[in-house]
Amino acid sequence: MRLLPLLVIVVSATVTSGQTKDHLTCYRLARDPQTHATYTADLDALVPQPGCRILVPAKMACVPTTKSNVQPTPPGTGGTGTPNSFYCYKVKCPHVVLPTITGEDQFGSRIVTPGSARLLCAPLAAPLTGCLMPATGQTTCWDSSGTVIPCSGTGQDGDVRAGAPLAYIDNGDGTVTDANTGLMWEKNSQNDGSIHDTGNNARTWDEAFSVHVAGLNTMGFAGHSDWRLPNVRELASILNYENASPPTVSPAFNNNCTSPCTVLTCSCTSATDYWSSTTHALVPQNAFTVHFGDAGVVGNGIKTTSALVRAVRGSP
Repeated sequence: MRLLPLLVIVVSATVTSGQTKDHLTCYRLARDPQTHATYTADLDALVPQPGCRILVPAKMACVPTTKSNVQPTPPGTGGTGTPNSFYCYKVKCPHVVLPTITGEDQFGSRIVTPGSARLLCAPLAAPLTGCLMPATGQTTCWDSSGTVIPCSGTGQDGDVRAGAPLAYIDNGDGTVTDANTGLMWEKNSQNDGSIHDTGNNARTWDEAFSVHVAGLNTMGFAGHSDWRLPNVRELASILNYENASPPTVSPAFNNNCTSPCTVLTCSCTSATDYWSSTTHALVPQNAFTVHFGDAGVVGNGIKTTSALVRAVRGSP
């Protein structure tokens, strides 16, 4: 089968730091779970084209992006544009004679001859990004006496469920990636004597940096040397507030935890305090910790005392 090339012309400006993301990066979708369906629509891109057929599911996802450090320096100056985020669908339109397109971007000025329409990109109601605010995970509702009640219409967290559903990917190398934030987390082991061992990595705040994080980077854990201590918001983002039985995390962070086990065979979380990298500004001798037993986020972790450590890498 011969694959037809897809030409996407983006009118853009020379990119500098902080400038509007006025390009699109388009990703082929390996899978879109939307039910197969066919729609008809009248389009008016280059010329009016009535009776086009739109085929669902989506074939591509396009998101705003910038480009920089283009080598060699392109000959064109380009323009400006501010595209939204899109889902793109395969489209089939009745044959019409299409005009040529004259345009200039950073790669030069030229006239192109379009073929038939192939994709229709529909703007999303909200931006498609690689960093989504995770939901709390809570799906149950209670009244003031602590009795479970139906959630519908209460406005409680379990009713609204704001944020992206919690979703994690086990990378098979001792790490877990948060599908919403894009952050990659170190898994913890149990009684294997390694640096990841929940019974072996209680550290002071200084040691969390100088021993645990530095140790991971020196060994190039999971092929990376940019591990760091998470800030308090990052650390709290992996709490699962629906889980009433400690630890208050999703199964990705607590499964197969039978002693002894390694990060390649299990994922462990202790129901205790874990260090964040965030200092309590009012009491700078303290740092914020997250307690994975009661989901408490507090700023009274005295830096010279010990807490557990789970490292992270990436930037949401």
